[in-house]
Amino acid sequence: MMTILPEVSPATYLALLALTIYLLLGWHFCRSRLALSRPKSPLSPALEQFILICGLALHASALFPQLLWSSTLHFGAAEALSLSAFATLCIYLSGQLFWKMDGLQPPMLGIAAIFLFISQLLPQGHPITYPLNALSRGHFLLAMFAHGMLLNAAGVAILMRFADRNLHQAKASSLIRTLPPIMTLERLMFACVHLGFILLTLALLSGIFFAEKVFGHGLVFSHKVILSIAAWLVFGTLLFGRWKHGWRGRFAANWTLFGFGLLFLGYIGSRFVLEALLHRPF
Repeated sequence: MMTILPEVSPATYLALLALTIYLLLGWHFCRSRLALSRPKSPLSPALEQFILICGLALHASALFPQLLWSSTLHFGAAEALSLSAFATLCIYLSGQLFWKMDGLQPPMLGIAAIFLFISQLLPQGHPITYPLNALSRGHFLLAMFAHGMLLNAAGVAILMRFADRNLHQAKASSLIRTLPPIMTLERLMFACVHLGFILLTLALLSGIFFAEKVFGHGLVFSHKVILSIAAWLVFGTLLFGRWKHGWRGRFAANWTLFGFGLLFLGYIGSRFVLEALLHRPF
């Protein structure tokens, strides 16, 4: 008796190819950066970057055609996680232009691979019902990239906390020992917070304009909007404190984690509970 396999979309194949590259490259970085007896890397830094860019190109080919050009836009927890994974590795590549990022490859590739893997297990998001035009897609992408940027700020904040805790321990793990200096991590965290705050500001402003133009009324203060505004206030206060009072270190990392926690509850957390567990639209 013939077994009919479920149809797999080209986007899924592309995402799985990208996931394979992330996993293999992560394994390579663990062997060449974290192992106690580090073998000589068979790949040059330029080749490592080229392979990662190939993975990102496959990932983008799977993710963005549906978000940018499809007549029906589906978005949910799966798409949000995939977009966050993509943003994570883009930030790593961009950060290399300004700081020495050696040691961040294993955790960043690991996080991206986990997010992309989970996104392939979750169902496709529900179709978005509001009119699709340049304004609505722009608002949507601004919001999602803001979340991805601030997610990475939170991830770097966690690494800062671990690095700070193990700074004076002789038996710190190999991952902690190979991380960049805490000052470098702090600069990267604040770079992500700055850019994420700008994107979140633009997303909130475009959301107000979009609601008035399309629906004919002001912004509806749903739990998502309230938590987004609360997160915006937290990150704005953090940046002001950094500028005015020199906030840094563990204190700044805690503020970053708190601000992202509010965003997570407003978007990713709500989407996951409603769509993956309750099978209801967000």
